[in-house]
Amino acid sequence: MRAETAVRANLPFRPPLDVGALLAYLRARLVLGVEEIVDGTYRRTLDLEHGPAVLSLSAPDGGAHLLADLTLSDVRDADAAVATARRIANLDIDPAAVVAGLGPHPWLGPLVRMRPGLRAPGQAGGFEVVVRAVLGQQVSLTAACTHTSRLTASIGTALPTPDGGLTHLFPTAAQLVHVREDDGETLAMPAGRRRALIGVARAVLGGLDLDGGLEPDEVERRLLRLPGIGPWTAQYVRMRALADPDAFCGTDLVLRRTAERLGGGPLDPSGREFAPWRTYAAHHLWRHAQLEVPL
Repeated sequence: MRAETAVRANLPFRPPLDVGALLAYLRARLVLGVEEIVDGTYRRTLDLEHGPAVLSLSAPDGGAHLLADLTLSDVRDADAAVATARRIANLDIDPAAVVAGLGPHPWLGPLVRMRPGLRAPGQAGGFEVVVRAVLGQQVSLTAACTHTSRLTASIGTALPTPDGGLTHLFPTAAQLVHVREDDGETLAMPAGRRRALIGVARAVLGGLDLDGGLEPDEVERRLLRLPGIGPWTAQYVRMRALADPDAFCGTDLVLRRTAERLGGGPLDPSGREFAPWRTYAAHHLWRHAQLEVPL
């Protein structure tokens, strides 16, 4: 895209911040055309009120701030873009509080104390989170990224000019709702998943606020009334869209297997032993599995 306004912002946070883990989490979930990681910098398109934007997020010096470079269609979107960058990197959490809450746990505690800077990454928007979650049901991360990238290329808005590998905005609810449920080319997935996606799009256009305008419990109740949306998806939305520190995808196979190996027994699907920091417990288990446990 052609730059109209370039803005650079320092994003302070309470250290420590595990930048490597943050990038690894985002890299495993990249949607082609919307996101890329280049030389340790996470870049993505943003669909803001006054036009498309590009965010570049980096850690230039290892200090207590990240650097956000923004290419905006309109400078009025600067605050919204900065807030999105902070949400993606989960910069508003106090890591000391997480360590204090989970550090004493008998078998998870050592992982938490070993990686005190691990964050629970957010996302640019709630609708994007739920689309990613539905497309990730019962498939690998790689397959989910492939499906999401294809959907984006098919119905997402193209940038006026590509910016590196960034070519599209993530699809909106208004774009998705016009796809027919029997369109197996645009929605190359089982019929139930197609119904779930279009059902969510209709709900969002009908007033379901996935960006913080409703309490997480209310969002979860409304999501669970939609076809094809189960507890895993609703909890994932609480984690990544609503910044709920106490959500838990207890049916997640990787979480269960990792917890069983570390704790020596079956995991309570509610994860209540990790409350009120269940989101962070989940991310420590996912990171441990990624680094050390061959599942």
